[in-house]
Amino acid sequence: MKCLWCFKTEIEVTFKKKAHTIPKSLGGQRYNNNVCDECNKYFGEKGNEKYSIEEALKETFVISRKMLYRPEDGKRKIGAFKSRFFEIKERKGKKRLVVKESFRFDSQFQQRLCQNFKRGLYKMYLEELNRQKGLGYDSKYDVIRDFSRFGKGDLPVFYFERLIGMMMLFKREAETPILFFDRMKYLFSDDYFDEIEFLGHVFGFPVSIFDKNDFTKYLDKTMKIKTGFFKNMIMIKSLLDVDFTLKVMND
Repeated sequence: MKCLWCFKTEIEVTFKKKAHTIPKSLGGQRYNNNVCDECNKYFGEKGNEKYSIEEALKETFVISRKMLYRPEDGKRKIGAFKSRFFEIKERKGKKRLVVKESFRFDSQFQQRLCQNFKRGLYKMYLEELNRQKGLGYDSKYDVIRDFSRFGKGDLPVFYFERLIGMMMLFKREAETPILFFDRMKYLFSDDYFDEIEFLGHVFGFPVSIFDKNDFTKYLDKTMKIKTGFFKNMIMIKSLLDVDFTLKVMND
């Protein structure tokens, strides 16, 4: 066995624990056998931050999951809603988001939280890519390894704003979220960029080193196939750039 992140083998490290590709706190039920215990632990540890990479990922998507979930669609309850930053209050079938004091709007807090969220998104992407398609060891993905696992440099994440609130969901998707690479035709992919859909959100990001010309081509092609579905593409710099409350469903 060889770790997808550090490339160490079972001679050097252990592979005893289940590495959930999607955080278990989000309902993730799938795991990657090619993640060593050391790397798996890293993504769940706070280190010098106030929250781990997985927690930043969970805190963003737990709101979307709760907004999408309907008890009649699942065979089991998704569990009590737990968040460090938010509360959801329900009245007469309507859900309302309440922001706790621990969630700050200053730029420094937003940037750090967003950075860990992006690293978590790349982590989920690469582990699911490997689990679903057997890819990920190629050197082209080293930029993702350096950023997500080892905190080197920075990589952009693009968020696509939906034009309308209609989206395709499986019956139990909010209960057990799935990361999709090619569910809809509006998801673009080439040698430099890839796109995913998760809990109603569509993200795009570079998967290898690219130049300005590569990005210009990507932007042109991806927005053409998204005509009628999405209105804009944002390079996220804070969690506030992401419609994690899915307010588009009520527009």
